[in-house]
Order: sequence, then C-alpha cells, then structure tokens
Amino acid sequence: MYARYPHSLIVSFLLLFAVSAYSQQTINTQVVAKRSYGMYLKHQWPELIAYGDSVLKLGFDYYYIRMRMGIAYYELKKFREAEPHFKKAIEFNSGEDLAYEYLYYIYVFTDRFEESRKWTERMSPVLKSKLKTDSLPVVDLMEVEAGGKVSSYSNVPNASFFQVGLNHYVGNKFSLFHSYTYYGQSNSYWGVSQHQYYLGASVPLKNNWQFSPSLHYIYRSTTVSSASTSGYNFVGSAMATKHLKKIDASFGSTVLWLDSVYQFQHNAALTYFPLGNNKLGIGAAVYGYTQDAYSSFDFVYVPFVSYKPNAKLSLFTSYLVNTGDHNIAEWNGYLVNNSPDFTSGKFTLNAEYNINRRFSLSGTYQYESMYSTYYKSDYQFNSFYIGLKFKP
Repeated sequence: MYARYPHSLIVSFLLLFAVSAYSQQTINTQVVAKRSYGMYLKHQWPELIAYGDSVLKLGFDYYYIRMRMGIAYYELKKFREAEPHFKKAIEFNSGEDLAYEYLYYIYVFTDRFEESRKWTERMSPVLKSKLKTDSLPVVDLMEVEAGGKVSSYSNVPNASFFQVGLNHYVGNKFSLFHSYTYYGQSNSYWGVSQHQYYLGASVPLKNNWQFSPSLHYIYRSTTVSSASTSGYNFVGSAMATKHLKKIDASFGSTVLWLDSVYQFQHNAALTYFPLGNNKLGIGAAVYGYTQDAYSSFDFVYVPFVSYKPNAKLSLFTSYLVNTGDHNIAEWNGYLVNNSPDFTSGKFTLNAEYNINRRFSLSGTYQYESMYSTYYKSDYQFNSFYIGLKFKP
C-alpha cells in the first residue's frame, strides 16, 4: 500500500516540472518580444543588437527578432552586418515585403549592384512598383576618361590616354562592361600607338559569391626610326569574390599573350570593412606571376585603402611593389602594362565626386618608378587623368 506513494510523488513532480518549464518558455518568449519591441520603438539600436545577440544564443530565433536586429544594424549604417538577419527573416516568413526592400537597399549601398538587380526577381509586383525596379534602365553607366603621362627622362616621351566605357545588364542576371582605350607615346625616334578593347562580366551567384570573367584585346603598332611593326595581344582573366560580414575575399588567374610571350598570373585579395559598410575599406592584393612555365615565380603586392567621407566624395589610394622584373595585368586584366620598360613601384590616388544623381567627376594621379630596358636608366612617370561618369 505505502510502496505506491513514492511513484505518485515522482509522477507529480515530473508533471509539475513540465508545466513549469512550459510556462517559463511562454513567459520568456513574451518577454523577448516585449523588450525587443520596446527598444525598437525607442530607437535603442546598440542595446537592441546586444539584446538580440543574447537571446539568439538562448535559442529564441524567429521572424520579428531578426527583423528588429536587421533594422538596428541598418539604422547604424552597418549594412553588411544587417544582411544576414534580413535573409534569416525571409526564411521564417517569405511573404512579407519589408525584408526584401531592406536587402535591396543594402546591396545598392554596398555597391553590389548586380546582386540588387538579381534580388528584384524575388520581389512582389507591389514592391517592384513601389521601388520602380520594374523599369530599371538596361544601361546603367557611361564614362569617358582622358589624361597623360609626363616622363622625367628626356629620352622617354610623354604619353597620352583616352578611354570610353559602358556598363549594361543582360536581364537582371548579370552585367557586362565594355571599354575602348587608346594609348599613344612617341618622340622623333620611336613611337607606340595602341588600341584596346576590354569586356568584363559580373555574375552574382548563390551564397554571396560573385564571378567575374574578362577578355582584353590589344592591337599595338610600334615605330623605331623608319621601321614599323604591329601585332595583337590578348589577356584573359577570371576572378571569384566571396562577400562576408566585414570582409570581401577574392582570388583569380590571368593569362597574358604579349609580344609572343606567355605570362601566367595568380592573385588573391582581401578587403576589410571595419565599419560594417563601404565607407572605409582596407585591403591588399597579391599577384604571383611567371613567364618561364613556373621555373621562377615573382610577386607583386598592392596594399590599398578606400574611404567615403560623405555621400558625394569617394577616395582610393594604393601602392604597387613589384619584386620581379616584368610587368603585370592588374584588377582582373583591366589594367595592362605591356611596356618594355619595367614598373617597380606605383602610387595611385583617385577621387570621385558626385555632382548630382546622374553625373560624377573623377581625378586620378599616379607616380610610377620606371626602369628603361633600352637606355639602362631609372626614371619616373607623373600621370594625371580626369573622367566623367553618367548614370541614366
């Protein structure tokens, strides 16, 4: 008779514990919702982020906490850190437009324009109409740039440069950038006339990857005394970029066929965004290259910094250090230095100013440390370029 009481007590205790745990869970969920919503209404963004992080660790993960945390990061202009919260919110509730709208602007504000276009395909017709993304222009950029290089050595002539470019979209799937460049350099003894066509694509992929293949065609005519020669050169390149919370990581390869010589390049780059947006970027690119089928391998290092002090002004600076004795193609095959003279170092400073929503003006200064293979002499180039961009 008395042997049954312990079992009854155990069963009663387990039932009481289960009811208590369920009640505690319900109370905690209500507390999380109430506290996070209160912080949201008071615009207590840092406090909301800290609180959201703590409750996520406890397992309270649902649509509204993700939306509130995403909005908190967004309001602090930490766009890159806001992105994963809005994506998670969509996993919980894909029928609400608000997260889609925030993500669209995040991609625009972090210069991931191909991703923003692709994202519109997932929007509702109502949101597309609201954001006017159902009538985006096919051509989104036209640019022109001109300038010249001033040589410090009288035997090496000054150079002139002219370039026009256009960027357009194929549907909302990917973009294509076309560029024509003319480069001329001559004196009474020798001269170079060069025509270039560059085609680069930017293709957004899943999981924050972007693939960027390119082709660069070069026709060069060279005159020495009264003798002239001409020839074709080609550059093919491909790069993959992974966008993380505060880091962009890239790697790629380039093949150059210049004056009957093959050069193989492999490169990697890392950019850190300490503010969680594109206002400040600190990074470096490393190029490894060979012209003798990997019997030897040389390196080029390019540390760089980008800074946007306000919405109108963008600054970029870099310094190239070449430890080998040949020139390379930079930035996914876009910049090709096929001069017989060797560039051992190059400082670049670029500034771009948005005049209004459609027009922007840019200026670039470069200082190059050169070595003439013909005259066996060091010299410098001071280069100046000015450009105009138009966004339809």
